[in-house]
Amino acid sequence: MQQQVTRTIIVSILLVIVLITGSSGCSYVSDGAAVTNDESPFYNDRVVTVYMVMPEEDWKFTLKNALAEQYVKADMWFDGELFPDVAIRPKGNSSLKLMAMESSSKKYSFKVDLNFFNSARNLYGVKKVCFNNGWSDPTSMREVLGYEIFEQMDMPTPRTAHIDLWINDTHLGLYTMVEAIDKTFIERHFTDSNGNLYKPEMPAAYLNWTEEDYETRQSQSGVTEADDQAEVMDVNLGGGNLIEIMKALEPRKDDVKLTPEQRFPGGAPVVPGGPMGARGDLVQQMGLKTNENKPDHTLLFRLLDVLNNEPDETFPDEIEKVLDVDEALRFLAVSALIVHLDNYIAMGHNYYLYEDDGKFVILPWDLNMIFGTFNYGLDREQLINYYIDEPSGGAMEERPLIMRLLSHKPYLDKYHGYLRELLNGPFAVKKMNSRIDEIARMIRPYMEADEHKFYTDEQFKQNLAKDLTNSGRRDMMNPIGLKSFVAERSKSVREQLAGKRESNPGDGSGNGGYFRAGPPPGAMGPRMQIDPEKAIYVSDITPKDAEANVGKKTTACGRVVGTQVIPFAPHKPHILNLGTPDNFAVEIAEADVANFPGDPIEIYKDKTICVTGVIAMTPFGDAILVVQNPSQIVIKE
Repeated sequence: MQQQVTRTIIVSILLVIVLITGSSGCSYVSDGAAVTNDESPFYNDRVVTVYMVMPEEDWKFTLKNALAEQYVKADMWFDGELFPDVAIRPKGNSSLKLMAMESSSKKYSFKVDLNFFNSARNLYGVKKVCFNNGWSDPTSMREVLGYEIFEQMDMPTPRTAHIDLWINDTHLGLYTMVEAIDKTFIERHFTDSNGNLYKPEMPAAYLNWTEEDYETRQSQSGVTEADDQAEVMDVNLGGGNLIEIMKALEPRKDDVKLTPEQRFPGGAPVVPGGPMGARGDLVQQMGLKTNENKPDHTLLFRLLDVLNNEPDETFPDEIEKVLDVDEALRFLAVSALIVHLDNYIAMGHNYYLYEDDGKFVILPWDLNMIFGTFNYGLDREQLINYYIDEPSGGAMEERPLIMRLLSHKPYLDKYHGYLRELLNGPFAVKKMNSRIDEIARMIRPYMEADEHKFYTDEQFKQNLAKDLTNSGRRDMMNPIGLKSFVAERSKSVREQLAGKRESNPGDGSGNGGYFRAGPPPGAMGPRMQIDPEKAIYVSDITPKDAEANVGKKTTACGRVVGTQVIPFAPHKPHILNLGTPDNFAVEIAEADVANFPGDPIEIYKDKTICVTGVIAMTPFGDAILVVQNPSQIVIKE
């Protein structure tokens, strides 16, 4: 009762503040035009100039505290029209992190919320957009091409456009503007706009859990008083979140104290043995974006139960009650064809689930690393010949949405039909090449004038057709040439459909690969199959037992198949990955590197070693062995 009273008081006070501060613009007053035109403001035949104008101290604050992802107020001039009092903040995961910690560039990606301070404000009917900076794409068009393919397969898809961005007197150059998936997007695409919208993060995003799993984990933990207080404040008010509105309105500080989530966007640091993931329980990791104040996850739990528990005999009847199966098959077909390994089929995230009139629909998101740009540990040949009948990065059983749907032959046949439709339509080589050339002509002058771009003009030109193998980037992204990918991937998928090339490994292991510091291509065989003999635990404590044995010592042996230095982590660890994805990884803090006769990465790379170290856990629940001295590592070969 007290909690509800507190919530009511705070909301009432903030409503008054927002009405006062949000009603006056930086310079002019206009709510913007509410237009339902399917094109505006997303033009595919020209680049729109966008100016964001804010007090200079807010711009300096944003640059200095980018990882805080804190909104500031600005006036937006879009194609010559003023939209005052919008909110803007940096956004991103790995790109934001690397830029903030290692780069002097100002070319962050941004999220713009037009109705943050005024719920009536919009950009021709759109309330939120993302300005994406092209961090991983030398051509600045992969995202646009990908969304166009999804849209041509009759799926609810965010619209895109290219813009030329200025913030105050800083010309940041060419960006891709992407429509946000939010309540406004839902209202545009669905007759029932009252359902739950989820944006899942790993590990919950794999959908390989049930309500019973959730309740079991909840029973093993409790809700703290701090959690209660956070819940009081975590409400939506008008167009924005109450906590975020309060932060945006408070006086600027030179430095913002970052939470672990802000220091390591994506939920926690990219540490040995683990992909980026979300904090919180399984339901919180599902990222409910609508109906947050009155959450009801009944249909979600039913979907998970069907995916994970329903017998094969009744699976088709039951899954069609809770999932738009036809749409899901189209989603999988496009994802597999364009090798989108940063979504559900591999990494497990970057998609939305919407509950439309009792059935879930899958929505595509974050396509900037499609066409194999994000390689998930696979080499070029594996990316081009990515298996279509087991289109998972790793074991099929870890991704039940893929395994259960494609294990049912009528669904598999329909999925094959959609692949053929793509090859003869949206992904046809001639059509794709023409569209690539069209976009290139449109954006080339803006690319050339962009002083903050991440790639050279020559790399832009080269990657339109040829592989970029000398990007010099620390993130080791060497994108396959756009036209080369389209031609070679089309040929491979046609051959797989015709039975002239393997379309699956035959054992449910999918395409292999995993997101870690390594291993290098081929280090674990052509599909990186797990070899249990490469992971030998000398003591009785294995990684599965690690959480209950943190602080104790154990010994693990294996071949060093991947290495990495993580410069943005506070202790800048040197990482050695041993043998298999489920083995311990070895962590040597930068301060302890001096204890070794040389760089530990160079000493132990590709060696088979036995390591005795102290057990620790990453925020993702991955097991590591902490090592401080060379006496703890013995080379076995």
